[in-house]
Amino acid sequence: MKNLTGKPQLMKQVNSSLIKKVIKEKGSATRADIAARTNISLTTIRSLITELINNEEIISVGCDESSGGRKAERYVFNLNKYFSLSFCIGNKEIHYAVTDITEKITESGSFPVRKNILSSVDNFMDNIIKKKNIKAVGIGVPGIVDNGNYLTASQDKSWKKLNIGEHIQKKYNIPVILENDLNSIALGFSLNYIKEKNISNIESLNIVYIHFTESCTGAGIISNGNLVHGKNNFAGELGFIPIDGEKSLDHILINNPDEDVYINSIAKIISILYYVINPEFIVLGGTHFKSELFNQIIDKSKTYISSGLPEIIHIKDSQTDYFKGISHLSTELIFSDIKLVNK
Repeated sequence: MKNLTGKPQLMKQVNSSLIKKVIKEKGSATRADIAARTNISLTTIRSLITELINNEEIISVGCDESSGGRKAERYVFNLNKYFSLSFCIGNKEIHYAVTDITEKITESGSFPVRKNILSSVDNFMDNIIKKKNIKAVGIGVPGIVDNGNYLTASQDKSWKKLNIGEHIQKKYNIPVILENDLNSIALGFSLNYIKEKNISNIESLNIVYIHFTESCTGAGIISNGNLVHGKNNFAGELGFIPIDGEKSLDHILINNPDEDVYINSIAKIISILYYVINPEFIVLGGTHFKSELFNQIIDKSKTYISSGLPEIIHIKDSQTDYFKGISHLSTELIFSDIKLVNK
């Protein structure tokens, strides 16, 4: 890590943030662990650790076994101190989860959209803020994220802007992050996968999650471990891609095609993604994916892809991945009070 210089208060915030990141990533850490990962002096670490303990942000869990020298004291997060709140927005129902600093879900449930989405979330926030020390909010939305708010298609096909992120941040003075629902699912799938396979980091993963609904087909894309948003956060709108002459994928799928046309259309999309993005995994899901044709889609894809077919996976329920993705983003907000940008 490069040496940093700046105003004392800024440097204190930077160093404190780095210490907390190390403890989060390792689960627990000694002062020597932190020094090795950050290059912060042991004197500074000792001072900031004391302050974090006094603020009840971290606690000591005792000392490691001695290896001949002085026993090293080990620190972990106080799991009762800070929480993040995540929402998965639907038209009729909103799912939520409260997670601790380690991204473990401590509370979850759902509530109906009564008057509108904004007022429903607002009423829920009023209640939960009184019970939990919520430090960040993540919102998964079925639309295009636009500067902390999102655009969704109304019944007349025009775009409607919902300023939910801006409203929550101003009213509750809590940082808010919004992410498209399909991007959240792709991220959550990736995080769950690397945990299952004991992979050290997400940076090696290239994944596309394709989601099929009654009216459209979209995708969340992870390239070299990073979410792909595009210039206007429009990346992944697969339904607009022409598949048969001037007919788009959405046009074909919403007009109840026969099995051969359905299989061929999806196989073509898979081949396009393979040659443009070269993902390791392509995940298929959504309420209107015809899972009974899954094997035929794989076979047809092989006719378009000469070699190195990505692993194609069908998931029946994407909710677990959805919550994992948006909960991860909201928890990361707690650690992002200081951002260092190299230009």
